Amino acid sequence: MIRRLLAAYPRGISLGLVTFVFAVDLCLPLGVASAVPYTFAVLLALSAKPGWFGPAVAGLCGALTLAKMELVPEHGTTEYWKVVVNRCLALFAISMTTLLGILRRRASMERELAEERVKEHQADLAHLGRLSLLGQLAAGLAHELNQPLAAVCLQADIAARLADPGATVRPELAGVLAEIADQSSRAAEIVRSIRRMARRTEPGNDPIDLNDAVRTVVRMLDWHAHRSGVTVTLKLAGELLGPVFGDRVQVEQVLFNLIQNAIESIVERGNGARTVTVETAGDGDMVTVTVRDTGVGLANPERVFERFYTTKPNGMGMGLAISRSIIEAHGGSMRAAAVDGCGAEFSFTLPVARKEGS
Repeated sequence: MIRRLLAAYPRGISLGLVTFVFAVDLCLPLGVASAVPYTFAVLLALSAKPGWFGPAVAGLCGALTLAKMELVPEHGTTEYWKVVVNRCLALFAISMTTLLGILRRRASMERELAEERVKEHQADLAHLGRLSLLGQLAAGLAHELNQPLAAVCLQADIAARLADPGATVRPELAGVLAEIADQSSRAAEIVRSIRRMARRTEPGNDPIDLNDAVRTVVRMLDWHAHRSGVTVTLKLAGELLGPVFGDRVQVEQVLFNLIQNAIESIVERGNGARTVTVETAGDGDMVTVTVRDTGVGLANPERVFERFYTTKPNGMGMGLAISRSIIEAHGGSMRAAAVDGCGAEFSFTLPVARKEGS
């Protein structure tokens, strides 16, 4: 009961205690003994908010301790120098209690902050563990789906060759079978791309045709764009100044993340234009890739590359952070900007360089 009262009304109780101690001190020659209840009032005040309240109460206690000497002199009861010494000891006790209380409160705040950081770090590690597990699952599914898709492609091709568009076979059959073979081949290529992205390999340093990488990633996401009613428009430079050397899989991962985010942003917006534009351009010794969408836009462009920062309800907040680290590892840079009206624009620049040793 007392603990709950102290926690609920620390300011009122501390001020009441100060008033009571001062009244008793006026009636009795407490001397240094007055510091004992004053220090308790100070400790109680230090637990209250705002932060300045505790030191203010300590200052009030010190002022009342000195004021008692003038209001009710103790000359007749003891020698005056003893009175001064007693009051100085009381002030020392109040001051040290205040100092220790402030240090204790600061240490408590730092400990709480450290505990919060540990909790966030543990949550981040758990999140990374789930991402790793999902990556392994995706790689396993890609491996298992590769053979059935290859079989479907082969059987469809055989059926198309055996089908004779004559009297007993509908003329449309050959076209349908050809479409099956074409789409199954496309699905197999997508699965192979996923397996290539999921495979753990040493970073490469090979020439990368960014135009070809853009086309590959757009083919991988064509189903997503078609289902979402989004049109992906390519504005690729006719002839870049030269290839970019690096790891093609990692660069495709960056492109995949940017284009997928653009499609999802448009879906989240709902109404309006539904277009994603991917551009490539050469400028001196640099090649720039820009992905522009007509989605919901960016409220905080400066924060989108922070780890685990996301505005999606089910987002992980890792894609853009990883993408920027990949681009920077290739000697480039990445930026984000809000587009006037609606939408967002992400672009990254990579240097056109010669392979080492060439």
